[in-house]
Amino acid sequence: MGIQDIGDNVRRHMKIRGLTIPQLSAKMGMGTAALSNLLNGKAEPKSSTLIKLAEGLDVPFDELLADAPKLKSLRFRTAKILSGREKAERDQLRHDSAIWLSDYSFLEKELKVAPAYRLSHISCKEPRAAAMAVRSVFELEREAPIYDISELMELAGIKLRIRPFGFKKTFGLSIGHEDGGPGIVVNSEEGIPVERQLFTIAHELGHLILHKASYKDPSETENEIEEREADLFAGTFLVPDEALEKEWTEGKGLHFVDRVLKIKKIFKVSYKTLLIRLVQMGKASSLTDLIIKFSQDYKAMYHHDLKGHYEPESLSADESNPVADDDPQELDVSDLMEERFSRLVRDAYEKEIISMSRAGEMLNLSISDMRILIRAWQAL
Repeated sequence: MGIQDIGDNVRRHMKIRGLTIPQLSAKMGMGTAALSNLLNGKAEPKSSTLIKLAEGLDVPFDELLADAPKLKSLRFRTAKILSGREKAERDQLRHDSAIWLSDYSFLEKELKVAPAYRLSHISCKEPRAAAMAVRSVFELEREAPIYDISELMELAGIKLRIRPFGFKKTFGLSIGHEDGGPGIVVNSEEGIPVERQLFTIAHELGHLILHKASYKDPSETENEIEEREADLFAGTFLVPDEALEKEWTEGKGLHFVDRVLKIKKIFKVSYKTLLIRLVQMGKASSLTDLIIKFSQDYKAMYHHDLKGHYEPESLSADESNPVADDDPQELDVSDLMEERFSRLVRDAYEKEIISMSRAGEMLNLSISDMRILIRAWQAL
């Protein structure tokens, strides 16, 4: 750890909390010039100063001393401009993701359960063909829905994490094999539907398969072509042509709205994802018209607008946003849970490979919350 790492850690937590140098200085009883020198790596802080910094920022002491880990194969892009606070949250997310991958690899090594990455041989660049190639590896029937995508990621040797990012301007990131991955981190910030989170896993999987070279590109700006390809991969992976054809045919006696809602539940996707897939399969010629029809028919049947009071003209009618911002009859958080990492933490704790405090650190739990979780583990 270098002096600059301490300054970077302090600056990151200041931005997250919206603290200026004068404000933090006042909380610490420290001069602004002295704090500026510390942040810029011009002065090495005393232990007493670090304790005051930790108290002023309300973070554990160790957070300020942590090395600034670097990810060489991180794919984390957004088309939207981030505020200063959001950039700090992004930097913290990068930091946390590197530590998470390191902890994950440690657990796999110590427990001797490191799985092989099963999708590295897929070289197809056409999104729909690549999606079906991945389904073939998992031995999924062409008409079968995916019941547990997190389990599939585990079987594929892909590490998965679901956590809030602190902002909503991007939905996920992925990390290549070079940094202990492949790994996918999904944004579960309040207000982001589970349908979007599920789609994001499939979307990032598409990047891992289709755009291997992009993991060596440090760009933070979205590539529109790659995004569309990843969306097409995700839609096909979650709702293959044969599967949608089967369910659409079987539901032909239902009202259009009920037909869509029934099928969306089967495949755990947004109604908008289904409408896009129907257009892609030639069931309709205009996505705009299909979205307007669904919205108007839904209101006529249920006597209220779609959740969030979206009117047809305010709904995105192109494929750049393949998931609705709000879904009728939306999924619950229980429909998407990642369990492998916490299972490995429990195994390592019970085998006395790690301490209770280390387990809590890995799971981002306080000592008291970790004790509660251990009691819950022991109950069954």
